[in-house]
Amino acid sequence: MAENEGLSVFLTSGTDALARELTRQLVAEGHQVASVAHGLDEAATIREDGGLPVYCDVFRAGEIASTLRMIEADAIVNTATQGVNSFPPYKPDWDYYQRLLAEGTSAMLEAAAQTDVKYIVHLSYTFLYGDKHGEWVDEHASLETDDALFEAAAHAEQAVLAAETPACVLRAGHNYGPNSGVMLALREGLHNSSSLPLGDEHQAANWVHTADLVAAVKLALEKQPQGEIFNIADESPVSPGEFADYFAEQFGVQKPGRQRLPSVFAQIMQAPSLRALLAASAKAKTDKAREVLGWQPQHASYHQGIEQALLAWRAHS
Repeated sequence: MAENEGLSVFLTSGTDALARELTRQLVAEGHQVASVAHGLDEAATIREDGGLPVYCDVFRAGEIASTLRMIEADAIVNTATQGVNSFPPYKPDWDYYQRLLAEGTSAMLEAAAQTDVKYIVHLSYTFLYGDKHGEWVDEHASLETDDALFEAAAHAEQAVLAAETPACVLRAGHNYGPNSGVMLALREGLHNSSSLPLGDEHQAANWVHTADLVAAVKLALEKQPQGEIFNIADESPVSPGEFADYFAEQFGVQKPGRQRLPSVFAQIMQAPSLRALLAASAKAKTDKAREVLGWQPQHASYHQGIEQALLAWRAHS
């Protein structure tokens, strides 16, 4: 990041796998990172990674602005949105993330406008393309907005790109990696022979290893493209079932069972946002990220990414 050495970066989350890896790498390269902490344990984790824990309500523009001034922030990376971008989801608070995308994004943009923040990287989702019948799509494809969460996410993108602070949007595939909560939960579920909500076997879902998403964020901070949207995903979109099956095979446990309920019961028991997520099927093209950002995934397929995660676990066992 020669052109932007010594940046002061504010992250809207601090202890998830993405924020932690991003913090460690940015600090190692000479940047300052401040991340939102919820409690003393999270603050200790952020300090362990070399970051500065800060306490502010991400729904209150005034508190965010005060924090941005205190750390003399140059850039914001909206990492908190990715808490719902994993698969299979484990009972996420859909209403919270809908509010985070709507009210949280608005507060972040208002705070940025009141301070000297020069750039924003907003993390969004490739699942917003909805059901394109497994076809390849680029950033110009229409988005699914029938579900409340999807609608909030699409509006958040529009608000970020229309704001006075220069920004870009990274539409990320489902995040996974050795330290991600979903991978740990998937491992536990497989150990317990749990059946999982994995959707249709013909679904095309997009995936991105945490390390590759971190690389994309760093490139965005370096090059600071304005008003642009980039798909960030690996080269092997597959169904969540195929992803979980390969994970089980490599982990040496029985493949997960599928939760197959009659549609009438599924409609009653599944949250609307989960149903929309399970119905999404589109393969995200990443040509633009490669050409404009110079981004290239280190883990070109989920095979490589899962194998790396298992190697990391075994190295620390």
